[in-house]
Amino acid sequence: MTTMLKAQSGLAPTTPAAAPEAGGDRPHVIVLGAGVCGLYAGRVLAAAGARVTVLEREDVVGGLAAGHRLGDNLYDLGVHHLHAFDRDIFEDVKGLMGDRLIGIAKDARIKYGRGFRRYPLEFGDMLRGIPPWTLATALAGLMVQQVANRLRPREAENAEQALIQLYGRPLYSFFFRDFTARYWGIPPRELSAAFVRNKMPRLSAVDVIKQALARLGLREPGDAAVESALAEETLYYSREGARGMPEALADAIRRDGGAVLTGATVTAVETEGGRVVAVRYRAGGNEGAELRLPCDACLSTIPINHLALAFEPPAPPAVVEAAAGLRHRPIVVYGFRVARPRLLDALYIYYRDRVFHRLAEPKNSGLDIAPPEHTILLAEIMCDHGDALWNGTPEAVARVAADIEAEGILRADEIVETHVVRAPEAYPVFALGFEAHLARIEAFVAGHANLRSTGRQGGFCYPNMHAAMRMGAEAARELAAGALVEPRGRRPGASAASAVPYPVSNAAAE
Repeated sequence: MTTMLKAQSGLAPTTPAAAPEAGGDRPHVIVLGAGVCGLYAGRVLAAAGARVTVLEREDVVGGLAAGHRLGDNLYDLGVHHLHAFDRDIFEDVKGLMGDRLIGIAKDARIKYGRGFRRYPLEFGDMLRGIPPWTLATALAGLMVQQVANRLRPREAENAEQALIQLYGRPLYSFFFRDFTARYWGIPPRELSAAFVRNKMPRLSAVDVIKQALARLGLREPGDAAVESALAEETLYYSREGARGMPEALADAIRRDGGAVLTGATVTAVETEGGRVVAVRYRAGGNEGAELRLPCDACLSTIPINHLALAFEPPAPPAVVEAAAGLRHRPIVVYGFRVARPRLLDALYIYYRDRVFHRLAEPKNSGLDIAPPEHTILLAEIMCDHGDALWNGTPEAVARVAADIEAEGILRADEIVETHVVRAPEAYPVFALGFEAHLARIEAFVAGHANLRSTGRQGGFCYPNMHAAMRMGAEAARELAAGALVEPRGRRPGASAASAVPYPVSNAAAE
């Protein structure tokens, strides 16, 4: 059995939304998007005394951390864990969830070379995974490149040049070039160098070599790439999957008198005199009635290019043109319920040469499965809108199942049911020239004193779950500090650490 879930695509959700009643003298803040960033922003604003309304076009909260009930089970958009790096955020979520929050030792793998290695890669794993001659060539290329960087420093014009400057051409060709092109749908030379600084994780094996080179005075700039995630740490999940955390945040907003409306598709952001005065949305999707909510401020976590196109009166033509210049990479997750109690010896495994880029078994993280003698396997796939993988055609499902079977993980006849979950704006694409488009939209948004755009989609960046919550908290406090409301009591997630720059995520921290 195959079920197609229309996720975050503007299609009619199943849960109707209705406009909340007026809330007296409390300032009304509308939050666009109920991912973890928008929900945490709503939590901070509601705790500070604002009347909060969160609008979410899907029928469930959570964004990329949402879980969708299909049949008797919950299917994540990939397995998203909470890290404890931001202690204030973590302690706040822990206080909301109590014993529903499950700690699990990180066990991430990557299929590399002739076997499976711990992810992120360790130095010994790198040595065992590269053929001897290729390894010798890669090390020589790395050393030559470091010398070249010192003798002839230059700013990289694209991601390809940035990666070569970091790792040398042989290692770039062996490790990064083809996988990056397949993952993002465009070759690295068409990606901005900012992509490497903001998204690409370091190879810890390479860092060991480069530390030795640094002792010789051959050191690259400190912000050249994102630091690797920890190979060993405790991750946090729930028996309801990733959705347990956003649902706890939504409940907290409601307890503070706010509203979280699902099935609410934003149709317009009304402005007057450089301020947002109201938001219009359709309850129940495109076929529902259009409702209007006046507001004192607005915090948006929807894709920033979508926000730019929602203004009424319309944004200037240059901003509309800039919005067309930004795009996101979709992700589709094939969820297989399998008649076997367990499949993987890890929480998740990365693959470099399969149609899927990651397999995850949420049961290993604590998800309850029905029946308990079965398990669920999630295959995460980068794709394009409208292609066979996105549409979940029978041929695409068979292709994914065949690749899993070829890995010896299961037999196709053990698959009991298949569900396809989609996210059309999963990852911002740092294509060449995106910076100018983003800056133009951000400048326009900044011209509205009571509006903030933040989070993965709203900030066009790559935060993981705790970093997205931190971004939402900081944006909410900026609005509160702008004469909206005065914070009262202890603020969720507040400490001296709140003033530090947002942590930057990498692929391993998803």
